[in-house]
Amino acid sequence: MDATDYKILNLLQADCRITLRAIGEQVGLTPPSVSERIRKMEDEGVIRSYGIEIDRTRLNCAVTGYIMAAPEPEKYGAFCVFCEEHPAVTEHHHLIGTYNALLRFAVKDANELDELLSRIKTFGDSRTTMELKTLFRMKDLPVPPELL
Repeated sequence: MDATDYKILNLLQADCRITLRAIGEQVGLTPPSVSERIRKMEDEGVIRSYGIEIDRTRLNCAVTGYIMAAPEPEKYGAFCVFCEEHPAVTEHHHLIGTYNALLRFAVKDANELDELLSRIKTFGDSRTTMELKTLFRMKDLPVPPELL
């Protein structure tokens, strides 16, 4: 990987639908060269997937936030299945610490949140934080100094 690859990654992170031509214009390469670099990063697992960001408030999910959960060890497998199947759980991260799971949720209202929290409590302790506003999503990847 070189500094140009990092620039390409940052452009794709900002807009995964950006054209090869637009990337090439910004990094000084032809579209086929950009395509080859992207393919190589995909093959090496640097780029794992492409996605979109959804504004869930426009989909009647105005209450969003995070839940720190500490499922009991013998219930962790069932907890993972619950998280994967429950539509309100939009992300599930496995952590090390007192709380070993971080969940992001999106629900319609306080009643749906209460139902979700009640279900999570059956697996163990939890703490909830409501999201007020997202300040930024992804930062640009810094180019390692040795590549500059």
